Amino acid sequence: MGWLQLSVETDREHSEALAEFLEQFAATAISFSAASDEPLFDHCDGEDTGHWRHTRVSALLPEDVDMDILLVCLRDRIGSEHIYSHAISRLEDRDWVESFQQSQPALVFADRLCICPGWCEVPEGDYLTVMMDPGLAFGTGTHATTALCLEWLAREPVQGCTVIDYGCGSGILALAAARLGAAAVVAVDIDPQAVSACESNVAGNGLQHCVRVGHADHIELQAVDILLANVLLNPLLELRERLTGLVKPGGRLVLSGLLAHQVDTCLEAYRPCFTMQSPEFREEWALLQGVRT
Repeated sequence: MGWLQLSVETDREHSEALAEFLEQFAATAISFSAASDEPLFDHCDGEDTGHWRHTRVSALLPEDVDMDILLVCLRDRIGSEHIYSHAISRLEDRDWVESFQQSQPALVFADRLCICPGWCEVPEGDYLTVMMDPGLAFGTGTHATTALCLEWLAREPVQGCTVIDYGCGSGILALAAARLGAAAVVAVDIDPQAVSACESNVAGNGLQHCVRVGHADHIELQAVDILLANVLLNPLLELRERLTGLVKPGGRLVLSGLLAHQVDTCLEAYRPCFTMQSPEFREEWALLQGVRT
Protein backbone atom coordinates (compact mmCIF):
# COMPACT_ATOMS: atom_id res chain seq x y z
CA MET A 1 0.00 0.00 0.00
CA GLY A 2 1.19 3.51 -0.78
CA TRP A 3 0.72 6.67 1.26
CA LEU A 4 -0.34 10.24 0.67
CA GLN A 5 1.64 13.00 2.32
CA LEU A 6 -0.34 16.13 3.10
CA SER A 7 1.40 19.35 4.14
CA VAL A 8 -0.71 22.29 5.29
CA GLU A 9 0.52 25.74 6.25
CA THR A 10 -1.45 27.43 9.00
CA ASP A 11 -0.96 29.83 11.91
CA ARG A 12 0.34 29.02 15.35
CA GLU A 13 -3.07 29.15 17.03
CA HIS A 14 -4.62 26.50 14.77
CA SER A 15 -1.72 24.08 14.23
CA GLU A 16 -2.65 21.71 17.08
CA ALA A 17 -6.33 21.69 16.12
CA LEU A 18 -5.36 20.92 12.54
CA ALA A 19 -3.21 17.99 13.66
CA GLU A 20 -6.01 16.63 15.85
CA PHE A 21 -8.41 16.87 12.90
CA LEU A 22 -6.02 14.93 10.65
CA GLU A 23 -5.79 12.18 13.24
CA GLN A 24 -9.53 11.63 12.75
CA PHE A 25 -8.73 10.72 9.13
CA ALA A 26 -6.20 8.07 10.27
CA ALA A 27 -3.21 10.34 9.76
CA THR A 28 0.12 9.07 11.11
CA ALA A 29 3.59 10.53 11.56
CA ILE A 30 2.25 14.05 12.11
CA SER A 31 5.02 16.62 12.39
CA PHE A 32 5.38 20.39 12.74
CA SER A 33 7.98 22.53 11.01
CA ALA A 34 8.61 26.18 10.26
CA ALA A 35 6.94 27.64 7.20
CA SER A 36 9.03 30.78 7.74
CA ASP A 37 12.46 31.75 9.08
CA GLU A 38 11.17 32.28 12.61
CA PRO A 39 12.97 30.06 15.18
CA LEU A 40 10.92 27.99 17.62
CA PHE A 41 10.82 28.98 21.30
CA ASP A 42 12.10 32.52 20.54
CA HIS A 43 9.90 34.57 22.85
CA CYS A 44 8.96 38.00 21.52
CA ASP A 45 6.74 40.59 23.17
CA GLY A 46 5.55 38.10 25.75
CA GLU A 47 3.88 35.86 23.17
CA ASP A 48 3.52 32.13 23.65
CA THR A 49 5.50 30.62 20.79
CA GLY A 50 4.62 26.95 21.14
CA HIS A 51 4.78 26.75 17.34
CA TRP A 52 5.84 29.14 14.63
CA ARG A 53 3.65 32.02 13.46
CA HIS A 54 3.47 30.20 10.14
CA THR A 55 3.58 26.49 10.91
CA ARG A 56 3.67 23.61 8.43
CA VAL A 57 1.76 20.53 9.59
CA SER A 58 2.66 17.38 7.68
CA ALA A 59 1.06 13.96 7.92
CA LEU A 60 0.95 10.58 6.21
CA LEU A 61 -2.50 9.35 5.21
CA PRO A 62 -3.69 6.06 3.70
CA GLU A 63 -3.90 6.33 -0.07
CA ASP A 64 -7.61 5.51 -0.08
CA VAL A 65 -8.50 8.69 1.84
CA ASP A 66 -10.68 11.02 -0.23
CA MET A 67 -8.52 14.14 -0.13
CA ASP A 68 -11.22 16.36 -1.63
CA ILE A 69 -13.58 15.56 1.21
CA LEU A 70 -10.79 15.88 3.78
CA LEU A 71 -9.81 19.35 2.55
CA VAL A 72 -13.41 20.57 2.47
CA CYS A 73 -13.95 19.33 6.03
CA LEU A 74 -10.62 20.78 7.11
CA ARG A 75 -11.45 24.25 5.82
CA ASP A 76 -14.86 24.03 7.45
CA ARG A 77 -13.36 23.00 10.80
CA ILE A 78 -10.31 25.27 10.89
CA GLY A 79 -11.51 28.10 8.69
CA SER A 80 -10.32 28.83 5.17
CA GLU A 81 -8.65 32.04 6.34
CA HIS A 82 -6.31 29.95 8.54
CA ILE A 83 -5.24 27.59 5.74
CA TYR A 84 -2.54 29.44 3.82
CA SER A 85 -1.58 26.63 1.43
CA HIS A 86 -1.46 22.87 1.10
CA ALA A 87 0.43 20.27 -0.91
CA ILE A 88 -0.24 16.57 -1.58
CA SER A 89 2.31 14.02 -2.75
CA ARG A 90 2.20 10.24 -3.17
CA LEU A 91 4.74 8.09 -1.37
CA GLU A 92 5.44 4.47 -2.15
CA ASP A 93 5.15 2.02 0.72
CA ARG A 94 8.41 1.39 2.54
CA ASP A 95 9.74 0.61 5.97
CA TRP A 96 9.65 4.14 7.34
CA VAL A 97 11.13 3.16 10.68
CA GLU A 98 14.12 1.50 9.02
CA SER A 99 14.52 4.43 6.66
CA PHE A 100 14.51 6.89 9.57
CA GLN A 101 16.99 4.83 11.55
CA GLN A 102 19.35 4.68 8.60
CA SER A 103 19.28 8.49 8.47
CA GLN A 104 20.36 8.72 12.14
CA PRO A 105 23.88 7.24 12.41
CA ALA A 106 26.23 7.34 15.37
CA LEU A 107 28.09 10.67 15.57
CA VAL A 108 31.65 11.20 16.77
CA PHE A 109 32.97 14.52 18.10
CA ALA A 110 36.63 15.51 18.38
CA ASP A 111 37.55 11.84 17.90
CA ARG A 112 36.63 11.30 21.54
CA LEU A 113 32.90 11.46 22.19
CA CYS A 114 30.27 9.29 20.48
CA ILE A 115 26.52 9.93 20.45
CA CYS A 116 24.92 6.65 19.42
CA PRO A 117 21.23 5.79 18.80
CA GLY A 118 20.10 2.55 20.37
CA TRP A 119 19.70 0.82 16.99
CA CYS A 120 23.33 1.48 15.96
CA GLU A 121 26.46 -0.39 16.88
CA VAL A 122 28.98 1.78 18.69
CA PRO A 123 31.78 2.54 16.21
CA GLU A 124 35.12 0.89 16.81
CA GLY A 125 37.48 3.14 18.69
CA ASP A 126 38.25 4.40 22.17
CA TYR A 127 35.16 6.60 22.49
CA LEU A 128 33.22 7.83 25.48
CA THR A 129 29.69 6.98 24.43
CA VAL A 130 26.26 8.43 25.18
CA MET A 131 23.28 6.38 24.00
CA MET A 132 20.61 8.74 22.70
CA ASP A 133 17.56 8.05 20.55
CA PRO A 134 15.78 10.94 18.81
CA GLY A 135 12.69 11.91 20.77
CA LEU A 136 10.29 14.75 21.51
CA ALA A 137 12.85 16.94 23.28
CA PHE A 138 15.43 18.88 21.27
CA GLY A 139 18.97 17.51 21.11
CA THR A 140 20.43 14.47 19.35
CA GLY A 141 23.68 15.94 18.01
CA THR A 142 22.53 16.35 14.42
CA HIS A 143 21.60 20.03 14.66
CA ALA A 144 24.49 22.44 14.13
CA THR A 145 24.05 24.19 17.49
CA THR A 146 24.16 20.92 19.44
CA ALA A 147 27.11 19.70 17.37
CA LEU A 148 29.04 22.89 18.15
CA CYS A 149 28.49 22.36 21.87
CA LEU A 150 29.43 18.68 21.73
CA GLU A 151 32.63 19.51 19.84
CA TRP A 152 33.46 22.08 22.51
CA LEU A 153 32.85 19.62 25.35
CA ALA A 154 34.85 16.86 23.68
CA ARG A 155 37.97 19.00 23.22
CA GLU A 156 37.91 21.12 26.40
CA PRO A 157 38.93 20.06 29.93
CA VAL A 158 35.75 18.89 31.67
CA GLN A 159 37.18 16.29 34.05
CA GLY A 160 36.24 17.09 37.66
CA CYS A 161 34.22 20.22 36.78
CA THR A 162 30.77 21.20 37.95
CA VAL A 163 28.41 21.88 35.03
CA ILE A 164 24.95 23.31 34.36
CA ASP A 165 23.10 22.50 31.13
CA TYR A 166 20.57 25.36 31.04
CA GLY A 167 17.74 24.59 28.61
CA CYS A 168 18.75 20.94 28.51
CA GLY A 169 16.13 19.56 26.11
CA SER A 170 16.95 15.87 25.78
CA GLY A 171 19.89 16.30 28.16
CA ILE A 172 22.48 15.46 25.55
CA LEU A 173 24.98 18.10 26.70
CA ALA A 174 24.56 17.16 30.36
CA LEU A 175 25.08 13.49 29.52
CA ALA A 176 28.12 14.27 27.39
CA ALA A 177 29.67 16.36 30.17
CA ALA A 178 29.08 13.56 32.67
CA ARG A 179 30.52 10.93 30.35
CA LEU A 180 33.57 13.15 29.80
CA GLY A 181 34.28 13.15 33.52
CA ALA A 182 32.43 16.11 35.04
CA ALA A 183 32.12 15.75 38.79
CA ALA A 184 28.52 16.96 39.02
CA VAL A 185 26.04 18.08 36.36
CA VAL A 186 22.67 19.79 36.70
CA ALA A 187 20.29 19.75 33.71
CA VAL A 188 17.37 22.19 33.77
CA ASP A 189 14.60 23.22 31.39
CA ILE A 190 11.30 25.10 31.54
CA ASP A 191 9.49 22.44 29.47
CA PRO A 192 8.16 19.53 31.59
CA GLN A 193 8.37 17.27 28.53
CA ALA A 194 12.08 18.05 28.21
CA VAL A 195 12.65 17.41 31.92
CA SER A 196 10.94 14.02 31.61
CA ALA A 197 12.92 13.10 28.48
CA CYS A 198 16.16 14.16 30.12
CA GLU A 199 15.45 12.08 33.23
CA SER A 200 14.79 9.05 31.03
CA ASN A 201 18.02 9.55 29.07
CA VAL A 202 20.03 9.99 32.26
CA ALA A 203 18.65 6.71 33.61
CA GLY A 204 19.19 4.97 30.28
CA ASN A 205 22.87 5.88 30.42
CA GLY A 206 23.28 4.99 34.09
CA LEU A 207 24.38 8.50 35.04
CA GLN A 208 21.95 9.23 37.88
CA HIS A 209 24.88 9.37 40.30
CA CYS A 210 26.28 12.56 38.76
CA VAL A 211 23.44 14.19 36.77
CA ARG A 212 20.59 15.97 38.56
CA VAL A 213 17.53 17.02 36.51
CA GLY A 214 14.81 19.52 37.27
CA HIS A 215 12.59 22.39 36.16
CA ALA A 216 14.56 25.64 35.93
CA ASP A 217 12.10 27.42 38.24
CA HIS A 218 11.97 24.67 40.86
CA ILE A 219 15.56 23.55 41.38
CA GLU A 220 18.24 25.21 43.49
CA LEU A 221 21.29 26.12 41.45
CA GLN A 222 24.74 27.18 42.59
CA ALA A 223 27.56 28.72 40.56
CA VAL A 224 29.54 26.18 38.55
CA ASP A 225 32.75 25.82 36.56
CA ILE A 226 30.99 25.45 33.20
CA LEU A 227 27.58 26.68 32.12
CA LEU A 228 26.13 25.56 28.79
CA ALA A 229 23.06 27.27 27.30
CA ASN A 230 22.02 26.05 23.87
CA VAL A 231 18.81 28.03 23.51
CA LEU A 232 18.07 31.11 21.35
CA LEU A 233 19.02 34.78 21.31
CA ASN A 234 16.03 36.26 23.15
CA PRO A 235 16.23 33.82 26.09
CA LEU A 236 19.99 34.38 26.27
CA LEU A 237 19.42 38.13 26.51
CA GLU A 238 16.56 37.82 28.99
CA LEU A 239 18.54 35.37 31.16
CA ARG A 240 21.85 37.27 31.04
CA GLU A 241 21.93 38.20 34.74
CA ARG A 242 20.70 34.76 35.78
CA LEU A 243 23.27 32.89 33.69
CA THR A 244 26.10 35.22 34.66
CA GLY A 245 25.42 34.61 38.34
CA LEU A 246 25.62 30.84 37.81
CA VAL A 247 29.24 30.93 36.58
CA LYS A 248 32.07 31.03 39.11
CA PRO A 249 34.82 33.65 38.69
CA GLY A 250 37.20 32.08 36.20
CA GLY A 251 34.46 29.68 35.09
CA ARG A 252 33.52 29.11 31.48
CA LEU A 253 30.34 30.09 29.65
CA VAL A 254 29.19 28.41 26.42
CA LEU A 255 26.27 29.88 24.49
CA SER A 256 24.70 28.53 21.32
CA GLY A 257 21.40 28.53 19.46
CA LEU A 258 22.51 31.78 17.82
CA LEU A 259 22.31 32.64 14.15
CA ALA A 260 25.50 34.14 12.73
CA HIS A 261 23.97 37.61 12.38
CA GLN A 262 22.99 37.59 16.09
CA VAL A 263 26.52 37.12 17.39
CA ASP A 264 27.41 40.79 17.92
CA THR A 265 24.23 41.45 19.90
CA CYS A 266 24.92 38.54 22.25
CA LEU A 267 28.60 39.43 22.62
CA GLU A 268 27.71 42.96 23.61
CA ALA A 269 25.35 41.68 26.29
CA TYR A 270 27.86 39.30 27.92
CA ARG A 271 31.17 41.20 27.53
CA PRO A 272 30.74 43.28 30.72
CA CYS A 273 31.16 40.14 32.85
CA PHE A 274 33.05 37.75 30.57
CA THR A 275 36.20 37.73 28.50
CA MET A 276 34.59 36.54 25.30
CA GLN A 277 36.53 34.59 22.69
CA SER A 278 36.08 34.49 18.93
CA PRO A 279 32.82 32.83 17.86
CA GLU A 280 32.75 29.44 16.19
CA PHE A 281 30.44 28.80 13.26
CA ARG A 282 28.74 25.80 11.68
CA GLU A 283 26.38 26.44 8.76
CA GLU A 284 24.44 29.59 9.72
CA TRP A 285 24.74 28.93 13.46
CA ALA A 286 27.27 30.14 16.03
CA LEU A 287 28.75 29.24 19.41
CA LEU A 288 30.12 31.83 21.84
CA GLN A 289 32.42 31.10 24.76
CA GLY A 290 33.85 33.25 27.51
CA VAL A 291 35.56 33.24 30.90
CA ARG A 292 33.94 34.92 33.92
CA THR A 293 35.94 37.92 35.10
